[in-house]
Amino acid sequence: MNAAPAALPCPQCGTDVPADAPAGLCPRCLVGLNLGGPPHDLAGDPTQDASSPETGVGPGWGSMAEVSALFPQLEIVGCLGRGGMGVVYKARQSRLNRWVALKVLAPGRERDPRFAERFAREAQALARLAHPAIVGVHDFGEVQGHFYLLMEYVDGVNLRTLVRERRFAPERALAVIPRICEALQYAHDQGVVHRDIKPENILIDSQGRVKIADFGIAKLLGPLAPDGALTDVRGVVGTPHYMAPEQVERPTTVDHRADIYSLGVVFYELLTGELPLGKFPPPSTKASIDPRLDAVVLRSLEKEPARRYQRAGEVRTDVETIGSTPRVSEGGSETRTRTDETRARRGLWVLATTVIVLLLLTAMLGFPAWRERSFRRRVPAAQEVRVLDSQARDVVGAASAGDSHLPGSLAEQVPPVVVSTLPIAGAVGVDPELTAIRVTFSKPMTDGRWTWGEWGHGHLPERVAEPRFLADGRTCELPVRLESGRTYAVWINTGEAQDFCDTDGRPAVPYLLVFQTRGTRSQ
Repeated sequence: MNAAPAALPCPQCGTDVPADAPAGLCPRCLVGLNLGGPPHDLAGDPTQDASSPETGVGPGWGSMAEVSALFPQLEIVGCLGRGGMGVVYKARQSRLNRWVALKVLAPGRERDPRFAERFAREAQALARLAHPAIVGVHDFGEVQGHFYLLMEYVDGVNLRTLVRERRFAPERALAVIPRICEALQYAHDQGVVHRDIKPENILIDSQGRVKIADFGIAKLLGPLAPDGALTDVRGVVGTPHYMAPEQVERPTTVDHRADIYSLGVVFYELLTGELPLGKFPPPSTKASIDPRLDAVVLRSLEKEPARRYQRAGEVRTDVETIGSTPRVSEGGSETRTRTDETRARRGLWVLATTVIVLLLLTAMLGFPAWRERSFRRRVPAAQEVRVLDSQARDVVGAASAGDSHLPGSLAEQVPPVVVSTLPIAGAVGVDPELTAIRVTFSKPMTDGRWTWGEWGHGHLPERVAEPRFLADGRTCELPVRLESGRTYAVWINTGEAQDFCDTDGRPAVPYLLVFQTRGTRSQ
């Protein structure tokens, strides 16, 4: 039975934080911050102090009494914060006996006759987002030219406050980021893009649960935000330093992958305390964190959307996988051990591949009688062939590739096997600029379905087009984009998916193609 995870001391107060604490945050510090710290801002920049009930909430706004008069159904008790998108009030909904957050959008929208229709359409989409990690929208509407959203009230603080108060250790990001990814994936599946992911819009409630605020509001406001923080004359929507490049360069093409880029900026900031500006180093060079996180962060921050993670759920999977394995220690001993293990595994792959090649050469050049006996023993009924042993697979491959010692009738019953590959199986130093993988079978194949199975997580190359058979009918080509310093392992047919078949419908013998591209990669 596995031992329970050990509690970690809170870096702020020294109290042991339970291993199952939500988001890995200290409940004692959260409660203290909620009671004594500054109010959280659901609207925008927390550096702008919330105004008092007597002085109002800023230019273009009336007093608290005037705002209360607009919403008689609510008991407005205070201003939580303000930003470029509007002002947020804490209010009590008496009839339902619940606390709510009232966001009144920045004034000036009433002058745009198209905004009311767009506001209703977008607000309805936001109201349909029902997820525990997304601040819910209860109601929306317009009162005397003031557009508003009535939202779930979150008794907590935003990530910006936690980072500024040094109450968020970098390793806690491994607990927070997956929850953000889960919420983003849910919203993206509903067709809603946030467009303004940043620490101010990520809340942690008093129980340590993650909540994302202002979902889709940046799009809802569009190019009319008054202070330039969320837009400019070209229709650019977002917050500087957190926006994906396409939000500035091609704002009309922005999709859900812009949120993944912004998530990468937040992740980098949580790990290092800095923004990834200019030519920035990997996060593990700035903080004592697991260097495996570098690949996750850097892939999220790719300039081209096609080279980023394509789904927020993929980020979550990789982060949780890293978090579920032993952490890399500050002293580096575990790092060296992990590196040695990786090198050992690679060495075993090279050794195994060398042995297979030698066996194949031996089978092709000598011992024909032994080959025939082995083949007859291992290939009973062709339709039920399941040869997974690598040595037997290569012997069968040599025989079916043209062994003159096999009787003609038996040769016809041989299932197709892989006789050559490009790159060669077991190759190291493969040019990462290679644009396609080729696999040649011993027989003409059916030009139909192709299943290139993943041997393990992260070992499948990035596909850029559908595979196809060349004119010879035996060589299948898969267009790919390779990365330097990567080990790839691809199954050609498996027990579950046997789509590579010859013209008689016989599935090819399963084959595992392994090769390594040239270059170095951080461990």
